Amino acid sequence: MANYLPKSLTLALCAFITVGFSTSALAGIDPFEFQVYGYDTVGKGTLDPELLSSYIVAGHKAGDGGSSPTYASQGMMRYALEFEYGLTDKIDFAYYLNLARPDGQDLQYAGSKFRFRGRFAEAGQLPIDLGWYSEMEWWSSAFNDDQLEAEFMTTLQKNFDKWTIIVNAPSIEKVIVGANRNAVFEIGWRSEVSYQIADRTRIGLQVYGSPGKVNDVTPVGLQQQYVVPTLHTALFNKVRTSIGLGFGLTPGSDLFFLKANFHFGGDLDEKIYD
Repeated sequence: MANYLPKSLTLALCAFITVGFSTSALAGIDPFEFQVYGYDTVGKGTLDPELLSSYIVAGHKAGDGGSSPTYASQGMMRYALEFEYGLTDKIDFAYYLNLARPDGQDLQYAGSKFRFRGRFAEAGQLPIDLGWYSEMEWWSSAFNDDQLEAEFMTTLQKNFDKWTIIVNAPSIEKVIVGANRNAVFEIGWRSEVSYQIADRTRIGLQVYGSPGKVNDVTPVGLQQQYVVPTLHTALFNKVRTSIGLGFGLTPGSDLFFLKANFHFGGDLDEKIYD
């Protein structure tokens, strides 16, 4: 065991660096959903309500970059109410309601989405646990010039004793209705390396990125790319919680934000990711 942990750590860090920084940055993200999807599904008949929230501590003025194309990102609160349900043991369905409160304004409807998520085999049957994710998302015109988008991505997960690597990539996103409907699709990724420090507590490092459209890479300074140290734990021994501090790595990114995600269902005996 003494020799296994350092080897596992080396493999985890190498994979994280290779996947995390092989593309240059993030051209566009879903700012209502700073989370990385693990391989596990919630289970047939299980309802897992979740609140995703974030607050931009240091962002941009309106039209000056950051994670909001229309409002100033500085001081914005974002919420996504997610209702995930296990259709089968291997396939989940979820609905999201996105709400936002720009600084100094009222809480507003920002958009909604439906998505399906699943896995191809039982854990450990393949060398890397492999899953999939697909969604349809529509936005209020007040928050995004692209009203309808489709996305598909694969989920890869590998466990090394207490270490876990999760990669959500490639993410392929296409605008169907909106200003960029004629543009070629964008590709991106999100990933995390985490370590289990207690039965229901993990610490992780998440990264989010994308080179932009496949035929039109966004200049690095205008891209958004983020690194998010994250704590996954269970509050009151009942509520699965992920709390993170996000740091922007380019001038076009929001400089600093806080995120907090809360699960009010599911199985606490499973490893906690988000």
